[in-house]
Amino acid sequence: MAALPGSGKTTFVGTVPNVDVAACETGHGKGLVSIAQKGITFYEPENYKELEAFCSGDVSKNADAIALDSLSAMTKTFIKDYALSFPRAKGQTLKRAAGVPELDDYNVMAEITRRLLAKLISIPKHIIVTTTLKLPQDANPDEGREAQPAMPDLPGQLALAAAAMFDTVLILRTRPALRDPKDPKSRYTQRYFLTQQSDKWLAKSRLNSSSAPILAEEEVFDKDSGVGGFPYLLDKILKSYANAA
Repeated sequence: MAALPGSGKTTFVGTVPNVDVAACETGHGKGLVSIAQKGITFYEPENYKELEAFCSGDVSKNADAIALDSLSAMTKTFIKDYALSFPRAKGQTLKRAAGVPELDDYNVMAEITRRLLAKLISIPKHIIVTTTLKLPQDANPDEGREAQPAMPDLPGQLALAAAAMFDTVLILRTRPALRDPKDPKSRYTQRYFLTQQSDKWLAKSRLNSSSAPILAEEEVFDKDSGVGGFPYLLDKILKSYANAA
């Protein structure tokens, strides 16, 4: 799941029953302050070895679900540091010594992260991975740049590769809405998931029943009512498959 900071990624993770979370955002509780009251078990990996142990399933033995929140932050911290520990054929540079990756380092970061994700999704549990959102890039023929959709903020080509590894890629968005169409004072910020790919958004879902998508093109997420939370979506998916069978 990809979203802009503050949109509700962690709030959605908090709807997952019996989940263990590897947290790496900034702030209190590594970004989990919004769900601190839920008593969720979380870990704070401080280096690549600790993250690898978590993604291998060595830490969360009794959980029904595992979540990374967020992978974007992890790639920009200790995954980056791990990649920079490798010697380069081209030699060291002042920029690299200061902790700033070179172009080839981003490819190393992408491959390291891909291997971690491959280990993670092989665990027979529900897997949730959040990332921040890289906004759409408009085409600029003068610079030889093609238009790109909004996608997970991950290094190198991993944004596309990671999306291919998961059955569902949700883009979490917000918009103003009215609880009562006749009352302007009922205005609030509505959260919703995009589930289908378009020219502007790299969302997708392999979840189909009778060749029709199970999830609507837009799924409203309301943490108070439970609509759009993890149990709600899972129940909708399982019922659809059961009815088709």
